[in-house]
Amino acid sequence: MANEWDEGDGGDAEEFGPGSADYDLSEEHGYTSEPPREGGGPIPQWAMVAVTLLIVAGLVLPAIFLIYRYG
Repeated sequence: MANEWDEGDGGDAEEFGPGSADYDLSEEHGYTSEPPREGGGPIPQWAMVAVTLLIVAGLVLPAIFLIYRYG
């Protein structure tokens, strides 16, 4: 069963290919979307790392304790 994607006029491939402005923007603009900001964001990086470590410890330590006690 044919649909609208199967039917083509053949002109689309020429419009979107090497040399067109939209073909590969990563070559022109690099691989990062924006340069890093001065402040780094609303939450300092050290605070984000500390919160992440606390969450991981809060999930892993009880499991280790239960395995040690009953295992």
